[in-house]
Amino acid sequence: MKLKTEYQTFRFTLEQIITLNKLAKFKVKKSEFVRMAIKEKIERDYPVLIAEKIRLDKLIKCPF
Repeated sequence: MKLKTEYQTFRFTLEQIITLNKLAKFKVKKSEFVRMAIKEKIERDYPVLIAEKIRLDKLIKCPF
């Protein structure tokens, strides 16, 4: 079985690019920093999103 690799492209504003370049001067890997930031955001927001989905699922009831 072959491993499948996916790539995703992100768009950054000029301000974000400048900030990432400043981090690079401090020997911080840009890609690793972005991955960790996305992971932290998902871990922080996931319980809230799941609770909202459950709440909406309870509101929408199909009579059939």
